[in-house]
Amino acid sequence: MQVTTEMLENRTVALQVEVESERVNRAFERVYRQLGRYVEVPGFRPGKAPIGLLRQALREDYVRQQVLEQLLKETMNDALKQAQVEPYGAPPELDVQQLEEGKPMLYSLKVPLEPAVELGDYRALKVTRFKPAVTDEDVERQIESLRRQHARYQRVEREARPGDVVFVSIVPYFEGESEPGETRWDMVPVEEGEPHPLRELVLGAGVGETREGTVQFPENYADPLLQGKRARVQVTIRGVSELVLPDDEELLRLRQAESMDALRQQVRNELEQELTEYAERLTRSSMRRAVLQAAKVEISPVIIQSQARDSLAALSEQLRRGGYTLADYARGYQMSEEQFVDYWYGRTASDILYSLIIRAIQEREGIQLTEEERQQAIRKVAEEQGMTEEEAAQSEALQTELDSLVYEKTLQFLWSVADVTEEELSIQTTSEQSDNEE
Repeated sequence: MQVTTEMLENRTVALQVEVESERVNRAFERVYRQLGRYVEVPGFRPGKAPIGLLRQALREDYVRQQVLEQLLKETMNDALKQAQVEPYGAPPELDVQQLEEGKPMLYSLKVPLEPAVELGDYRALKVTRFKPAVTDEDVERQIESLRRQHARYQRVEREARPGDVVFVSIVPYFEGESEPGETRWDMVPVEEGEPHPLRELVLGAGVGETREGTVQFPENYADPLLQGKRARVQVTIRGVSELVLPDDEELLRLRQAESMDALRQQVRNELEQELTEYAERLTRSSMRRAVLQAAKVEISPVIIQSQARDSLAALSEQLRRGGYTLADYARGYQMSEEQFVDYWYGRTASDILYSLIIRAIQEREGIQLTEEERQQAIRKVAEEQGMTEEEAAQSEALQTELDSLVYEKTLQFLWSVADVTEEELSIQTTSEQSDNEE
């Protein structure tokens, strides 16, 4: 067996492997003999038919796959030892170039090596710690929002005003057609913002009144007959309903509060909890970005592709068991399936780089747990998993817990030496950020 090596970029070694034709022939013969025990060839007992007849009786692609698996099992580890390389973090990437009887087997391996991390000045990271700030105005706005959430519509005998909902019948006259189209029905919110195409026609009209106008209906209009069409319409008002907000007494009952002051405190607590959780996420993201910028990492793309592929396959299987597809899941992120796969690979790469840098900092600083911290972790895992402490000490759950504790300890160290700027985080700021993300 001949093995040649080539050092590629990004901590990857390429091996070109050639397996002698004699060894390939022996593998094919061995597979034919093994499979021949289960194949009936007229005139021969199982396992006694000549190779030539077995070639005709057995599927070529199946035989080739069996030979491939056997030869890789026999030769791949030897090839890695001969080249004196050891895969790190992922199996080698395989490309079979030739596998035929009577010819050498040719295949290549891209072998990922241990990533190289070059740490920068991680002792002076510029990070932001976000502090939640809930104002009295935020509380009042949230109370008004609660009123609207519990509001109801009530029929009124007057002209339509902004904020109402108007029920209408529509007789469309499409361009180029002499007869009117089928009468349609709709509910028209008289709102600002993204106005309904019939808003201006119904505004100020009372029940029974008919108005005419020319309207361009948008492509996403609810009625398929009118989607994307331009038509002269006769709109008749069939009903007007106004939004009725709950008064203080009803709102207190709905929220199970004793007084408006108690409701205000309740709302403030909820807003502060929500804003605190969001501030913590932003704060951690600030540190993560700073850490990623504080080092250079040379890593084989084989590692990233392998881990992303495996984790994506696991996610797809989990979704399948629940009756969903990856495309369904991607829509939750407002992405196509292809966009989500690209996002997933990018996120996996970022997670791997971040983990490698954190580990390098831990090693450089000698960050580890004390024996007391380890014993506390054992007791915690034993209690949570229903194990004895002896069982917990040997469990995978303990290693996960220890890794988490060391990680948190490393973050505490980084925060203690970082250049920290504090920034207030308001409800208005979070709303603006959400709008920008959309």
